[in-house]
Amino acid sequence: MNPIINALKSLSVTTVNIIVALIFFVITAKITNPAFFGKVAIIQLLEVITVSFFALINGGIITREVSYMFASHEIDKKFISTVLLTPFVVTPVFLILLIFPNYVKLTIPYLILYLFTSYASSIMSGLNRYTESTISGITFLIIRWGISIIAVLQQNIYLFVEIWLAGGIFSSMFDALIIARSIGGLQFTFSFSIFKKIFKEGLVLYLSSMAGFLAGQGDRVSTAYLLGSYYLGIYQFAALVAGIPNMIIGALTNVLLPSASYYKALGKDELTISRLSFKVTSFITFLLVTVSIPFAYFFIPRFFPDYTSGLEATTIILLAITLPQPFTVLTYFLIAFKKSLRPFLYLSIINALTTVTTSFLLIPRIGIMGGAISQLIVASISSLFTLYYVLSNKVFHPSRREIAVLSLIPIIFSYEVFIDPPFLDLIVLAFLIIFFKKVFTAEEKRVVETFSPKVFRVIIKILL
Repeated sequence: MNPIINALKSLSVTTVNIIVALIFFVITAKITNPAFFGKVAIIQLLEVITVSFFALINGGIITREVSYMFASHEIDKKFISTVLLTPFVVTPVFLILLIFPNYVKLTIPYLILYLFTSYASSIMSGLNRYTESTISGITFLIIRWGISIIAVLQQNIYLFVEIWLAGGIFSSMFDALIIARSIGGLQFTFSFSIFKKIFKEGLVLYLSSMAGFLAGQGDRVSTAYLLGSYYLGIYQFAALVAGIPNMIIGALTNVLLPSASYYKALGKDELTISRLSFKVTSFITFLLVTVSIPFAYFFIPRFFPDYTSGLEATTIILLAITLPQPFTVLTYFLIAFKKSLRPFLYLSIINALTTVTTSFLLIPRIGIMGGAISQLIVASISSLFTLYYVLSNKVFHPSRREIAVLSLIPIIFSYEVFIDPPFLDLIVLAFLIIFFKKVFTAEEKRVVETFSPKVFRVIIKILL
């Protein structure tokens, strides 16, 4: 279970996603309008609804349990079969979508398979099957964004959904075959007792996910309700561009949950793992933020002039969802080390209420910037709470080095919002590299270098 190699495999999927999605959006922006893009945004919103409301068992719990099984070489086939069959058992809940427009009804089979592949991905992460997961993910993305260009050219939203469904069919079948091969066959039995146990253990996360939907997507829902699909298209585009650094960081850090669970099962020190993970994530986060905002201001006006009005919102959203990533990483260790997650339910409820309230107060007055500011407020609340909770649970105990890293977060935010002349960005990047050379201990540098592939070790030595 090598976290760096697995992170690079995961990053390859995200890289393909960014490239093919960029091509898709360039073509879509040129031949359609924000209203059509708004329909695409609604389909993407349904994906988020699926994993927030219809995913009755939590993917993090699944990954943790499978990682523990993998470390002990004792795979419970009934557990895995139960997880994989759950999306089909809960199929009736998707029928609520029948009350919506026809193209939304058509997404029901796709969304069921989307949930299945989400669970399959959690299992494959726990089994250390990142190579196979990468193949599945890249193929799906090429179908999702590449082939769907045909539907965009025809401006046919129904064909668009059907192409995504074809991608879902491929990924679900491929993932099922890989998992069956990895564990020596599937039993195709659904154990209610196992489902009940997983559901009960992840109930807090499930309820948090539902509340988190309003916290994370309430600004989009409010924008659609208050301003219509045209402005939803502009806001969704701003959010997608702003989300690229977050996607990259997420691809690199989503391996931490199975890795932390695996090494915890082998008796490794918790604080050493969490400190190193926090500092590596912070370093990557600061570098990406410094590079991404100038790039967005260069890129959007030249390739997407119809969406230039969303540039300021892009900046705020990017900072709001990217800078908290070091805190988000620490929550993985709460799951991996089996700490109580109940307070996050209360946090999600607070965030949901905050998002809805601030969105309805701000969006009518200042447009989509109101939604962006709403996300910033929620991100600030979540980050402060997460830091407090991981400290109180002793999952993370910062030394002076980690405190120095924490102090940089508000400084970088202030710089990006109020200063950020392009000529200073190279100076900031140089400062960050020098700063983190002092932050990482000699032992931490050795650990990172040990896990790194040989081809990257020269780069690691330069950066760290």
